[in-house]
Amino acid sequence: MPLHVDQSEAGVLTLRLDNPERRNALDLDMAQGMRSALASAATDPSVRCVLVTGTGNSFCSGADLGGLLEQGGGSVLLRRELLGAYYRTFLDVRDFPVPTVAAVNGPAIGAGLNLALCCDLRLCSPSARFGATFVRIGIHPGGGATHLLTRLVGPARAAEMVLTGEIVEGARAVELGLANRFAKSDSLLEAAAVQLCEQIAGNAPAAVRASKRALRLAQDQSFEAVLEVEALAQAASQSTEDAVEGWTAFREKRAPRFTGR
Repeated sequence: MPLHVDQSEAGVLTLRLDNPERRNALDLDMAQGMRSALASAATDPSVRCVLVTGTGNSFCSGADLGGLLEQGGGSVLLRRELLGAYYRTFLDVRDFPVPTVAAVNGPAIGAGLNLALCCDLRLCSPSARFGATFVRIGIHPGGGATHLLTRLVGPARAAEMVLTGEIVEGARAVELGLANRFAKSDSLLEAAAVQLCEQIAGNAPAAVRASKRALRLAQDQSFEAVLEVEALAQAASQSTEDAVEGWTAFREKRAPRFTGR
């Protein structure tokens, strides 16, 4: 299986794309493996954060377009169905109930860009390359690229990336808002990503999950609608054991011990 799945004692689930000979191209088998791993983890309360990264010097170089074209043949409708199923991978990452973090350790191109953008947070290294290069190979953007880029970097910058197919390097990606943090060297990237994931995993699980849902709603709903959601979620969280523990730990000036209850 070209996907390694591992979970740490801290509750960090790592999904590592592992096909370095093809620069971790997201083929149908890898996409299905990722969907299966996420489906299994979605109801596991011990999973508190997900880290997505690639083996070797690539995050994900894009889709396996050859495989998709072979299965779709000459039928536009059949290719549309195949692509729709393939795109579910990105939706599964975006809609996963706990936070997801991408450690972009090299090219994140096309489908690889979509995969990174579907994560809640992105860290990158000097070797990171972000690109919506669809038009450079004569095809329309796919996998939600236009939606994700527009909401992340704004319509003007998204249009420039999509219409030119430019490649954005690591440090510049942070400036534009494509990435949250920049590791000064490739060797430091994964450790920094794990540290961030463990920081998230150490917070109250129910509150983190609800906060992620609210952040997603905030991208598409009105301010008033988000206020309604936050009022209900905050009221519910205040009655949890974790809320009592959090306040007690604050008063006692110690680290809280959250249980997810």
